[in-house]
Amino acid sequence: MPIKSEKLRIPSGMHSFMSVITLTRMFIISLPCIFLFILMPSRAVAAQDDAANRIVSGIISFTHWPGLERLPKLCVLPSSQHLSLPSTQTGNGYTVSYLVSENDLLTAQCDAVYFGDQSPQQQAQLLEQISSRPVLAIAENNPECTIGAAFCLIFHQDKTVFSVNLDSLARSGVKVNSEVLLLSRKGSQ
Repeated sequence: MPIKSEKLRIPSGMHSFMSVITLTRMFIISLPCIFLFILMPSRAVAAQDDAANRIVSGIISFTHWPGLERLPKLCVLPSSQHLSLPSTQTGNGYTVSYLVSENDLLTAQCDAVYFGDQSPQQQAQLLEQISSRPVLAIAENNPECTIGAAFCLIFHQDKTVFSVNLDSLARSGVKVNSEVLLLSRKGSQ
């Protein structure tokens, strides 16, 4: 007597249940990878912020404002993405003020300005409005660094460097230690 072979039939509800279990297992296994992909860009941004903080602090600490008898005031425009200095910053020899809008530049009495997404042309226009006194300008969005800000941060995936626009620096009325200028040529971080 031959043995009949029968196909094992899984009820359709059971098949759906097993699919859910399989998908759940796949999700749990892939969860660490998902977190890595989420955290990697934020780590890169945090590294850029840290580099921007160090570079800006260094530039300001090696800058002299003629006739200034108080700590210099760094004004950060609201569109900045890579500067995260505390607004109570005084330990490095300057204060930080986060402005609400570009219009606040006219009344904020800034000694240094940190531009965010303003174009080089917008930077030049805003600096022209406050040109009655010495003002150091540093920018995120000015990779060519030919007009606008005196110092321009350039963000690469693996490092952040800065360059200097000597014409803008000369017009700014501030004096920057020549060692800072040499660092910009070397692609300092």
